[in-house]
Amino acid sequence: DHFTFALVSDGDLMEGIASEAASLAGHLKLGKLVYLYDANDICLDGPTSMTFTEDVGKRYEAFGWHVLQCDGHDHASLDAAFKSARRAAGQGKPVIVLMRTDMGKGVDFMEGTHKWHGVAPDDDQLSSALAQLTSSYADY
Repeated sequence: DHFTFALVSDGDLMEGIASEAASLAGHLKLGKLVYLYDANDICLDGPTSMTFTEDVGKRYEAFGWHVLQCDGHDHASLDAAFKSARRAAGQGKPVIVLMRTDMGKGVDFMEGTHKWHGVAPDDDQLSSALAQLTSSYADY
């Protein structure tokens, strides 16, 4: 009566050990495992295209996983994907939800860049970011 959820990202899934673990999960038919994959095409050093160009969905299908996709910025799309993941997870296959996102979305100086991994904004940047996000997401 439980599910195990893991939040993973491009950098995580680029690691070899992640592929080995995912392959084993598919082999063992761990049907209550759900990966929520923040697929923003950015890693610590820049765009993932520098070193990572494979089709993650097809790779996970080959591992024996159920693959879902959604817009990671759209609440209705996320809700539908999470509900589908929960239904699919009980069917003997692990599930990966590929959530397409834009790094730093809604903050002009952060959007689309890897430079904010592990870097804290200064006070002025933080104020600016909060103001932009408050304005952008006021309806939520």
